[in-house]
Amino acid sequence: MDTSSLSQSEILRLNNDFAEWNNSYLTVIDSVEKVNAEFKLPLKNHTVLLIVCIKGSLEVGYDMSSVELVPRSIMVLLPGHLIRKYHPSDDFEGFMISSSIANLANMLPLMSRILVCSLHYKENPTIQLDEEEFLNQVLFRDLLKHKLARSKDHFDLLVINKLCEGIFCETLNNYSKRIHGAINAQCSRGDALFYKFIVEIENSFKQERSVSYYADKLCVSPKHLSAVVKDVSGRTAGEWIDYYVVNEIKRLLTSTDLSIQEISCKLHFVNQSFFGKYFKSHVGMSPRDFRNKTLLPGF
Repeated sequence: MDTSSLSQSEILRLNNDFAEWNNSYLTVIDSVEKVNAEFKLPLKNHTVLLIVCIKGSLEVGYDMSSVELVPRSIMVLLPGHLIRKYHPSDDFEGFMISSSIANLANMLPLMSRILVCSLHYKENPTIQLDEEEFLNQVLFRDLLKHKLARSKDHFDLLVINKLCEGIFCETLNNYSKRIHGAINAQCSRGDALFYKFIVEIENSFKQERSVSYYADKLCVSPKHLSAVVKDVSGRTAGEWIDYYVVNEIKRLLTSTDLSIQEISCKLHFVNQSFFGKYFKSHVGMSPRDFRNKTLLPGF
C-alpha cells in the first residue's frame, strides 16, 4: 500500500446525506443516488466496485444487462464492465466503495476468493444477504460514516482504509459461502484447475516458485498448466507465482521491521544477492529503496 497517498485524501461534503472520500486507490460514496449527478455515464469501470442496498431499490445497467438491487442485496462489479445507468428509487439508501485491484491485492489470503467469485458470478454479480450478513454490512457502514465525519489525521485515514478492507473481506466471505462446493460442478475444467492452482500457490509460494512444482501437485504437465492458466486468466502460471511472491515481499518490507536478509531467508531465496535481483527485476528498484520510498512520513 502506498501510504503516502493518504495525506492527499479529500472529504467532499455535497449535502447532509452524501459524502465522498477518495485517494489514489480507494473511493467511498455514501448515497449512490447522487452518482448520476457527479459522474458522466456511460462509464467504463476500472476498479472493483461494491454497492450495498440498505433501503428502497436501485437499478444498475451494465454492459447489456440490468439488475435491481433491493434491501439486503449487494453487487460487485469487476474491472472491464461498462456502467450505463444508476436509477435509484426515491427512498433509496445505500453506499458504494470502489477499490483498485492493486489495493485489494494487498489482502493476499483473500485473492483466491476474489478469483473464484469473479469466475462464478461474471454473469450475475448480485447476491441477497441473510439478516446477520446484512447487519454486519450496516455496522461497517455506520463505523465508516462516523470516521468520515471526523477531522482526518494519519491514524483516522488508516482506520478508514482498514474499515473499507473489512467491508470487502465481509463481502467476499458472503460470496464464497454461496459457491462452496459448487466450483467443480458449475464452472469449466479450466476454471476449476485455475482455482486449484491459485489455492496451491497460496499454500506454498513462500517455499516454491517453480511451475513444475505446482503442476506435479495438480497432476498435470507444466505445459498444460501454463496453457490453461494463460487461457483463463490472461497471465502465465509463472507470472501468478511471481505476483504472489512480489506482493509478499512488499508487505514484509512495509509492515515489518525484518531485515532484507531475514526476508530473503523467510521466502527461501538462495541468498540475499539473488533476492535483490529478483525483486528489482519485477519492481524496478532494490528492496531497500522500495522500503525507504514507502515509509510513512513522520514515523
